[in-house]
Amino acid sequence: MKFWLACLLALLPGCAVFAQTPAQAPLLGAQVWIEPGQTPAQIDGWFRELSEAHMPVARIFVMWSYLELGPGQWDYSLYDQVFRSAEKYHVRIVATLTPGGPPPFLSGDGNQGHGYPATEVGRAAAAVYIEKIVNRYKGSPALDTWLLVNEPGMAPAEDPRAVAEFRVWLTKRYADIGELNKSWGSAYGGFTEVSVVAATGGFASENRQIDWLDFWRNYQTEQLQWIEEQIRLQDANLMHGMHVNPHALISNMAGLSDDLASWRPFLDSLGCSIHPAWHFGLLSRNQYALGVSYINDLVQGASEPKPHWVTELQGGNNIYSSNKPMDPTADDIGQWVWTSIGAGADRVIFWLLNARAQGTEAAEWSLLDFQQRPSRRLETASKIAQIVESHSDFFRGAHVQQSPVTVILSLETMTLEARYHDADYPGRDSNAHLLAALGMYQALSQLGVPPRVKLFGDYDWRAKTATRRIAILPDARAITESQVGDLEAFVDNGNTLLITGLTGFYDPHAKAWPLAGFPLGRVTGADLKEVHFIGSDVNLRLSSPVLTLPSHLWISSIENHTAQVAGERGGEIVATARKAKNGGLVLWDPSPIGIGGWLRGTEPLAGYLKTEFAQAIDSEPFRFPQPQKGCLMRILKNGGAYLSVVTNGEDSPVRCEVQHPEGLRREKLWGESPQEQGSNAVYALGARGTSVTLWR
Repeated sequence: MKFWLACLLALLPGCAVFAQTPAQAPLLGAQVWIEPGQTPAQIDGWFRELSEAHMPVARIFVMWSYLELGPGQWDYSLYDQVFRSAEKYHVRIVATLTPGGPPPFLSGDGNQGHGYPATEVGRAAAAVYIEKIVNRYKGSPALDTWLLVNEPGMAPAEDPRAVAEFRVWLTKRYADIGELNKSWGSAYGGFTEVSVVAATGGFASENRQIDWLDFWRNYQTEQLQWIEEQIRLQDANLMHGMHVNPHALISNMAGLSDDLASWRPFLDSLGCSIHPAWHFGLLSRNQYALGVSYINDLVQGASEPKPHWVTELQGGNNIYSSNKPMDPTADDIGQWVWTSIGAGADRVIFWLLNARAQGTEAAEWSLLDFQQRPSRRLETASKIAQIVESHSDFFRGAHVQQSPVTVILSLETMTLEARYHDADYPGRDSNAHLLAALGMYQALSQLGVPPRVKLFGDYDWRAKTATRRIAILPDARAITESQVGDLEAFVDNGNTLLITGLTGFYDPHAKAWPLAGFPLGRVTGADLKEVHFIGSDVNLRLSSPVLTLPSHLWISSIENHTAQVAGERGGEIVATARKAKNGGLVLWDPSPIGIGGWLRGTEPLAGYLKTEFAQAIDSEPFRFPQPQKGCLMRILKNGGAYLSVVTNGEDSPVRCEVQHPEGLRREKLWGESPQEQGSNAVYALGARGTSVTLWR
């Protein structure tokens, strides 16, 4: 998202700035932590620091609890100083509202709070807070963007407003109370009696909780839109952008009610929080660059064609806060920032510039040291900002070289797994679908072509495109009949579909599709016969192509009808390939090869994908000639020029070999220059090394 100076100068009411503003180079910035007790000189110094570092974006929290000191007693002096300093140093402010954090006299905790107003009274008070803040600061030339609420992902809570709306929502989901009772195993006399409390017992229906999770995704979207509407009521000329930053995106998204694509209509950009110390629990330390790349692709997929940001990137050490301690190095900062820029991030904003003085996170996360001087981390970020600035002719208008392959995420599957799971094996865990997706993502990244990431409902399955598309359904266990219709149309339009694991085994309420017609059979040309438990170390042997893939827990047998056999085991068919009209192709491997690869190494899976998708992958301008562990590459394109970001996420040196277009002149922007080896470029990267090259 950019600073909408063109629209400000035009002074046109209702100017649609975000659709009209020309693309600019990515911007770096940091969260400036503002709290009572800070002096004007301190605040001024932090904004000067950002300006001198060529990082002209400051995110702030406009804390309700710091502003309304008593009923109707508003003190704006702290934030007035913030805006004065931002204007003085030409730093753009991303103002985060805290409507879920009322002051103590309104039953808040005196801090930023979390979530959304739980009652109608709370909502009315929050509307007044929003009105006061927006009208106070909307005229500041420093104000750039309104951030609706920090890290909106929220687990379902039995708030009075939510429960009341859930009962209304159920009247639309079910024809009558009898149908609901049949689904839930309940005996309600009417919808107004409905409770969220789940039934007990090992065989009790989970449909009540599945409906509750499904409802909360819609409810959270509505709460965010309500906040946006309150801002627009006061900032009617639409001179500033709307933004949010979901967090914990490498986890089961149903647990935080995230339906990212549904937020797109009322946002101007979508962001994310990337804190490895908080969010990378499913990753090893050597996969952190991969995690940064994946989150960028997930958020971009949900935001496009609008911009995406990294709204919070871990900037410093953490001691007590977060899931595990971590002290990012300057090399980490360089790798994460360049990976995000290479993945198309429009802004990268650190958490934090200056640390909190007390309480949770005190003296943690900061880019400044305790003497308020720049750390090596800040110096690294500043150097990157200056490189981007000095090459703005390329970065202005550059876009990500889009992958020909898309990995599909299923919110229906995540919701099902949130209720039906066990911790004994990763394949039975609440993150099983995500691990399968990550396995596919890592395998394709090892080919130098990270895939796109899209939610099932946000992918245009029925579009007829000039270029044939490839989509992967990685262990998407819950699927609807209408989604099967989308898959049929996709394949019949000449596209390729790879289906793995237990995809299509259930409907969203855990009805077993193999016992109810198996709709996915219309796509695969075969039915699921049985699922056989083998153990944690399973190998799926294919005959076409001839190779062995690490899998996990299960190998399924297939009742074939019209497909070609692609693998057998003990006299049973275990993989098929079906050719459809117009050149469409369905590859069906009903064993969790994505999870197996993630757990035991994705190099064999990468080799399989390179073979099956050879024409598409080999047509990419930049790629790896063979799977390369530890290597990751992001490509930006602007006309005939390219930017390559090649990273080594490992804690030991690697050599990354890159096939690239001929006739291009190289310019090193960061790290070690590649060496020519025949027609390829070879990057000798040290531990956590990053090399950035501009090709013209």
